[in-house]
Amino acid sequence: MASLQGDVAFITGAASGFGLAIAKELVSRGAKVIMVDINNCDDQASELNSNAGETVAIARQADTVSWEQQYAAYEAGKERFGRVDYFFANAGIAERPWLPNFNPLAAVNRPIIKPDAKTLDVNLMGQLYTAALALQVFERQSPNKHGFKGKLLMTASVYGFFPSAIMPMYTSSKAAIVHLTRSTASMYMGKGITINAGEQIL
Repeated sequence: MASLQGDVAFITGAASGFGLAIAKELVSRGAKVIMVDINNCDDQASELNSNAGETVAIARQADTVSWEQQYAAYEAGKERFGRVDYFFANAGIAERPWLPNFNPLAAVNRPIIKPDAKTLDVNLMGQLYTAALALQVFERQSPNKHGFKGKLLMTASVYGFFPSAIMPMYTSSKAAIVHLTRSTASMYMGKGITINAGEQIL
């Protein structure tokens, strides 16, 4: 198991699930983590610190759809741990109905409404903000002991490649992440920065 002793990671969606698992794995390899979530994750960070016998995790509550809140979380982490070597753009939500169910009879008496784009906002814009933060941070950093400026991992899904009749917003958001990863990876090639997407299945 490779040692990440002294490395620092910024993880969104870190209060539970995939994000929490990433935080635990990184800490087990010697890294320190900045745990960011719209929900409070103080208890999860406290448990990691207690098990390690030192401060290896800090928790910051932030809505990833807010650039200002994500940036503030990064600043807090940088102040405590210094540079950040890894950014995990992981926060996401499942499909929310973006339009009322198709029903021509009911639609006659139903107003035309603004669609609910929350799934797209969180799964795409939230990750885009994390990516924008990471890439600008990496641009300003010297290579670390491993020889790279930084690594960005975005959470995608098999639904980024296949359509789903019941999850149009989720599949759209994950397809965008796949193409964002491919495009930016090419753009930053040879600059000491890597950009990858990981798979998550609902």
